[in-house]
Amino acid sequence: MKQNQPKNILIINLKYLGDLIVSTAAIRAIKQSFPESVITLLVRSEYKDVLSGNKNIDGIITYDLSIKKMRGWEKLKTEFRFVKYLRSKKFDAVISLQAGDRYVFWSFFSGAKVRVAPIENNFGFLLTTKAKVFEEKISYLDYYLKIAEAFGAEIATKELDFTPDEKHRNWVEEFLFTKEISPQDKIIGIHPGASEPTKMWPIENYLQLVDIISKDVNTKVILFLGPMEKKKSIFNDVLKNKVVVADTSESIQHLAWLLSKCGLLICNDSGARHLAAALKTPTITLFPDDKIIPWKFYTEEEKQFFILGKRNINNPDKPFLDSITVEDVFHKVKEILS
Repeated sequence: MKQNQPKNILIINLKYLGDLIVSTAAIRAIKQSFPESVITLLVRSEYKDVLSGNKNIDGIITYDLSIKKMRGWEKLKTEFRFVKYLRSKKFDAVISLQAGDRYVFWSFFSGAKVRVAPIENNFGFLLTTKAKVFEEKISYLDYYLKIAEAFGAEIATKELDFTPDEKHRNWVEEFLFTKEISPQDKIIGIHPGASEPTKMWPIENYLQLVDIISKDVNTKVILFLGPMEKKKSIFNDVLKNKVVVADTSESIQHLAWLLSKCGLLICNDSGARHLAAALKTPTITLFPDDKIIPWKFYTEEEKQFFILGKRNINNPDKPFLDSITVEDVFHKVKEILS
């Protein structure tokens, strides 16, 4: 790979926010190994601005996953136009950080001479290199790094790489000013969302936790509302004067800037905790005990703390993360802040 020195590289990652943040270590390794190359990242349309401050990425292409819901001729035409667009970019290398026949086809029809993806693909014969990695068998941090190694990158560090976009600095400063939060205030962030219900600690528990924190700890509490939480009323009149509500449903950059101001984040296993880890914000993650191998790869030395719970799947009408008490979490908060 080093002999050919690719000049125009496309990296595909259409997974969720956490995967995107975790993959930044692999993207940096590729950029450092091929510093003369132009790197373009292909992401979900809703994540187009997430890595806008990343110096290892030269351009971003978005894909609207709602295309998958189309049928018949309309879907075929849309897919054809997208592949034609990729081909017009004249990539000489395509790296897919996820398995999937669609991504193999995009790589092949883009015209790129070098095509790398995980080995778990039905049409792997269209690839030039198959990375011998299997999902859920190793951590996703190592998963992405091994794909980068299969491309020819050298891994110097496993640190994540996230820099908040300076274009949004004024927003966070104005937000904190209007909410009467000064630079001297200690801030605890609470992010109650997750990608699925079985990874979410009950909202009622978060409400109790906020109530206890407000009485016992001299700090300001920011409650983050993502797209899912915005649709619900997640705090009542009793707590409305004890938290500052931040609607970050429209901008991951706003979430990132506020997380960078927090002394501690309390959250579920979600993209927010990966963002906090990349920003080196201390975090308590309420974590499913069946996801330790693929997703529990941060350490307490990195100020990333975990409290393990079990997914409650016995009642399909009310799935949630169980067996973690409010007292467990508050004790950890006090331990970290002290």
